[in-house]
Parts: sequence; C-alpha cells; structure tokens
Amino acid sequence: MTTAELNQLLDKIFTIPVEIRTQTFQNNSPYPALNNLENDGFSFTGKELLHAIGSKIAALPSSSRDESIRAAYLYAHLLDFDGSYLGYKTTVNIDSDLQTNRSNEIGIGMGCLIANKLFGVNWDTLEPMKGTGKRFDYRATNPGQNYAYEFKGSKHRGKQNSQIENGLEKKADMHARNERYDVELIISSLLDVSTREPRIVLADPPFNGYRDEFTEQAQLFYRLRHYSRIAQFVGNVALSRTLYKQAQLLIPPQAERISPDQIDELGFRTYSREIALRENQEHMGVLETIKLQNQGYIGRWINDWIPPINFNVRHTYSLPPIDEASNLEIFQGVTTDVYTALTSIETEKIKGLLKEKRQDLIGPNDGQYSSFEDGTIMSYRLSV
Repeated sequence: MTTAELNQLLDKIFTIPVEIRTQTFQNNSPYPALNNLENDGFSFTGKELLHAIGSKIAALPSSSRDESIRAAYLYAHLLDFDGSYLGYKTTVNIDSDLQTNRSNEIGIGMGCLIANKLFGVNWDTLEPMKGTGKRFDYRATNPGQNYAYEFKGSKHRGKQNSQIENGLEKKADMHARNERYDVELIISSLLDVSTREPRIVLADPPFNGYRDEFTEQAQLFYRLRHYSRIAQFVGNVALSRTLYKQAQLLIPPQAERISPDQIDELGFRTYSREIALRENQEHMGVLETIKLQNQGYIGRWINDWIPPINFNVRHTYSLPPIDEASNLEIFQGVTTDVYTALTSIETEKIKGLLKEKRQDLIGPNDGQYSSFEDGTIMSYRLSV
C-alpha cells in the first residue's frame, strides 16, 4: 500500500443504516434534522471519524507530562476501512483487554459526528457534561439553542435495546421537573467486525437535569476544556494541562469566587512559569510549522498510540499493521492563529478563529492534509 492509496481508503464514504425509535419522541415526531436518516443512512468518511475520536475522547492530562492515548492512531489500526462494512479488523480479538471501553469511544466519535453534521453545533461547545462516574452525556450549543446528547456504543446488537430502554425509564422524571432542551437525543452506535453490518439507533433520551450546563460561566468552562483537548491533540501537553487547570476553577465551589479576568490571569501566570521553559527545551524541534494555501499550521507527527513519556498506561499491546511493509505516521496540528491564541491564553479571541471549513489541502512533498471546522488538521503517511 502507498500513502496515496491509504488516503484514498480513509476518504471512502461509509453509510451506516439508522433506526429511529419514533415512538420515543414527543408526538412521535423526531427532529427535522433526522427526517432522511432511515432512508439514506448516516454518511461520513474514515478521516472524519478518526478526527472526531482523536480530538474528542483524548483524556485530559493529569499532569503536564501525561500525553495520554493518541486515539486517532489507535483506531486507524483497529478499524477496517476496506472491509465489507466499517468495523473492527477481523484479526482483532474484540473481547481482548485491548477492546475495553473501545465501543464507548467509537460511540462518542460517531455521536459527535452526528451532532456536528446534522445539527450544526458549534464544535468547541460539544463536550462531556460535568459529573462523576462513567458518563457519556454531552452538551452543545448554538446561538439560542441548547442541546443534550447521550452517546452509547456497543459490540452487541441486543445491548442497543437495553441502552435505549435504560434511557427511557429516566426521561419521564426529567420532563416531570419541566427540564427540557431544544434537542434531546440518545445515539447508540453498533460496530462489530467488518464482515457484519453496523447500525445506529436514535431515540429521545433521559437527562437528570442540568440547569447549570448552559450559563455564561459554563460556556467558558466547556470552551476551555475543548481548547485543552486541542493542545493535547497538537502535542503540547503542558499547555493542555494549563487550560485544563483554568477550566477546573470554574467548578463549584471555587467558581463562585472566580471571575473571567482571574481565569485569564491564572492562565498567564501558569503559562509563564510552567510552560515557557518546556516550550523552549522540549517542543522546539518537535512541534513544526507548515504552510498550506497561505495558512500556517503547527503540530507534530506521531507514530505510536501511547507515547513513551506516559507512565500511567502499560504499553503491552501490539496493533495489527496498517501495511506489512510500512508504518503509519499521523500529523495532528492546528492553525497558527489558534495556537498563538492558546499560548497567549486569549480565550475570547479563539471563538472567532474556529470557523474553518472541512477541506483537503496539498502540503510539502505532495502530502495530503485534511482541515476541520475547529481549526485542526490531520495528515496520514506510510514510512518504511
């Protein structure tokens, strides 16, 4: 396989059948954005799914040295983009330890694509709601619109029914408290091995009530969390940690004593003290800048799914090869404008920069790069 053939494979459009549980929606009327899905299915490319997974499920760093799992790299190896259906490679044992929580992560990536493509939500507002425990409840906004999503994933068709039923049991309680959103949607994604057809099930979900999820302070919290993921995605973990610490200040009870100016002040102090030195010592020469159609991007090439610097995860799994004779490398980056704003802690400025359109660009040595709405960029190549 050549790099060009790999990119052609990742640009392949997949269409997954969709089942809508119409009876679960108010007046048996699903949202207009869903009207054509049962006939047409939900379509996306492999690159779009890898981007959603890579930029949205990365664990926020527990320390400035914790790079966490590079999700897009992992799923590029686990998923079969050339099978009868989109699914796990038949050479992957989906019951192994390697697959722990993988279905949920696939479900999050698929759910994020549905929210973004069908409802046009602002990508930087699509984040997990605050809370404890294993929760995959997401929120998002558009001007004048609030959205609540519950993303689920499974390897077993029968389990999708229990996921929907569990949601419906709680839905009545939420509505009895008069807690409603402009869109309330549960998305259950089934992805099996690539010889079996996948499926997406949509229903009107439960939510236990999140009155505080759409305040002005909450908007800043979720925006900072998204920026933290962008910094993690690019490869500047120290910066990601700073943005994460800023967001944490907006969680009660300290949030009641913190103003936006104090948040920015903390970011500036922390960046000056903890990041500047590491930027000079570690990232110069690791992060690189490229120019594509008069737009600069900064990022890094990765060639593993768990960086050597990570001490929290034991690297004991071997991934199925992309190509027997070559190794995969992925470039993950962001526009220089967004990166500069991140490193300057100009949180308000970044909002106006996240207006990129999805497009393919040609870079150095005829490399193919794909840009996305949040200003991020990805490229895939094979090296011997």
